[in-house]
Amino acid sequence: MKIGELIAREGKCISFEFFPPKTEQGEEHLFEVIKRLEQLHPGYVSVTYGAGGSTARNTHRIITRIKNTTSLTPMPHLTCIDQSKDDLRRLLGQYRDEGIENVLALRGDPPED
Repeated sequence: MKIGELIAREGKCISFEFFPPKTEQGEEHLFEVIKRLEQLHPGYVSVTYGAGGSTARNTHRIITRIKNTTSLTPMPHLTCIDQSKDDLRRLLGQYRDEGIENVLALRGDPPED
């Protein structure tokens, strides 16, 4: 479900935001927590992208896993700075093909250099 439609219908909802862990052990722990939070029936959950896209692959994997193994509506963050249009199109196409209907697109912080 699209988050805008959910909020229009419900008026408000709760959501949770997760930072993607960098290790397999951390990811397994995160999913233990996600399974417990799922019982609270949040409107959606989001997964951050990490500074400078540092956890972009992890974000994609976790979003896909949430979509495929829970009843939750996932929303990936997508930091647009320091990425090519082709990279962004490719990632958005992957999300679309995987049935991810919501993306939080952010400009992101410019690189220090």
